[in-house]
Amino acid sequence: MLPYLSSGWNRTNVYPLLGFDEMLFLDDFPQKDLVRKYVSDREMYEKIIEVYEREKNNQDFIFGVTMQNHGGYDYTGENYEKTVTLEGYSRDYPDAEQYLSLLHESDSALEFLIDYFSNVEEDVVIVFFGDHQPSLSDGFLEEVIGKPSSEWGLREAELQYTIPFFIWTNYDSEEQVIPITSLNYLSGYVYDAAGIPLPPYSRFLRDLEQEIPAMNRRGYYSAK
Repeated sequence: MLPYLSSGWNRTNVYPLLGFDEMLFLDDFPQKDLVRKYVSDREMYEKIIEVYEREKNNQDFIFGVTMQNHGGYDYTGENYEKTVTLEGYSRDYPDAEQYLSLLHESDSALEFLIDYFSNVEEDVVIVFFGDHQPSLSDGFLEEVIGKPSSEWGLREAELQYTIPFFIWTNYDSEEQVIPITSLNYLSGYVYDAAGIPLPPYSRFLRDLEQEIPAMNRRGYYSAK
């Protein structure tokens, strides 16, 4: 489920090969609730609920990719309200303020989604994650990181791919904090939360995770 064009990244050919039975793109959304020029998180979550209601009592897996907060962050048109203002910085960073204002809007939409699934009878697992930090001005990042970009090394490069995630269930499940991980391991935690035995490849990843607890295109962390 992606409320954007189907033409990019060979999506219409790739997703069926990954096992998806149905694909929803921009034309499948009413496009009545826009934030900047993109379908809002709220409208996409409403579509998720619509699909859930249609497929109720089936064991569905929905992979939703939101578009509301996609870069860049220099939009000046309609359907946008700045709600976050930064203070204490050496100068103004309108791109960071726009991103954080969009993030605030996302928080409200996510609350709507979780509130809905808190009140359904079927067991539901929600996994929320991203794949990188937003692309913001170097000046802002330099102030946040505390050193000029000319001095950035591997640690600072890793920070651009360090993102939070959570797994929520509408039933009692053990609360835990994962100190460090990476996206290749995330499916294993989803299986655990859903009470599904790990398939062979996930068992391999679970073993690998004991040696290399996180990896990305920049490098990896060693447990030793």
